[in-house]
Amino acid sequence: MNPLDNVPVTLIGHPFAPIGMGEQLRSHIAACAAAYVPCSVLDIFRYAQRGDAAHAALIGDREIRVPPGGIRIFHVNGDEVDRVREAFAARGGDFDAGYNIIVPAWELPLYPKQWAARLAKFDEVWALSAFLQESLATAGVMSHLVGQSVEPPPGPLLPRRYFGIRESAFVLLHFFDLTSYAARKNPLAVLDLFRRLREAAPFRDLHLVLKVKDGERDAADWAAEIGSDPQVQVIATPLDSLRVRSLIAASDCFVSLHRAEGFGRGLGEAMALGRLALGTAWSGNLDFMTEDNALLVRQTQVRVPPDAYPHWQGQTWAEPDIGHASALLGPVLADPARGRDRALRGQTEVLRSHGHRAVGLRILDRLEAIAAAGAKRLARPAPRRRRAPAPA
Repeated sequence: MNPLDNVPVTLIGHPFAPIGMGEQLRSHIAACAAAYVPCSVLDIFRYAQRGDAAHAALIGDREIRVPPGGIRIFHVNGDEVDRVREAFAARGGDFDAGYNIIVPAWELPLYPKQWAARLAKFDEVWALSAFLQESLATAGVMSHLVGQSVEPPPGPLLPRRYFGIRESAFVLLHFFDLTSYAARKNPLAVLDLFRRLREAAPFRDLHLVLKVKDGERDAADWAAEIGSDPQVQVIATPLDSLRVRSLIAASDCFVSLHRAEGFGRGLGEAMALGRLALGTAWSGNLDFMTEDNALLVRQTQVRVPPDAYPHWQGQTWAEPDIGHASALLGPVLADPARGRDRALRGQTEVLRSHGHRAVGLRILDRLEAIAAAGAKRLARPAPRRRRAPAPA
């Protein structure tokens, strides 16, 4: 008998939110499905709109409103813990009546100690990358490395024409967020790289697409500041899952000259879609990016400037070598077949290590170990049997 047979598994977080934590949770839902792990899903705050058809199709009839006992996997950040526990109780959940796991995100090498104290309220912590696992350990938090899946769902994609991208161009794509701390994603370095490539070959058919999430600072104003280069396209319109995947697939190379990544989902998704990935050789993306399957940019460690990121004190992050990034892209631009060959290797390797089944099996192994250790405490209560009437 499988120790999980009578143990309910519930994934908790923001399943409909178009943010990183939402993607993280949805990746684990898909991974559980691939490993045949039955699970329920609890939308803890119910604040996100539900307009993305792909999210609805994935979650389907798994959504519940009242959390059961058993194993509960919380995809929330350290600073959310208190509010999440309050909302959990308001939904009728008993935090102490099950085994509670938290899967936090974080992007810098030192995990904040004040958040670590909140993680201690959980029975177990899962890490999404080796880098995050090491970061958690600096705050005394031990964790199990599980990762997250970047495998795209099957189905047709929208063509370049939909986004107004030239069919003839070699397209570089970069994602960043003006609602958060944009310095971590480092979009100005990507613009610098693009300008260097243009200067080296002024008549080369290059196109840069910047997908930006709007914030307090309007993306149109930001775009105006970078000039009116017709080779640079800024997309600030919100995109659903299909359009995001289609935009990645419409590119030739996904560029991330990041200063730090907890995991690097954009790079992983690009590789899973068969696109070349160029990224800083530091932090979470090194779980799946190598010099053989991607373009890794040299970096040096520098101190995080004051207020450039939360809990910046004593932290370091990467300063990528833009000249090295340009040198890496040179041979690919001269012979695009080189880039395609490397991208195919990357696709094979990232799906082997971070596809739904690979991540799902790591989740399954951990859940079975938990269930075997505490099967009686975690099992569903047996249905009450009605007594047969006494014989006359």
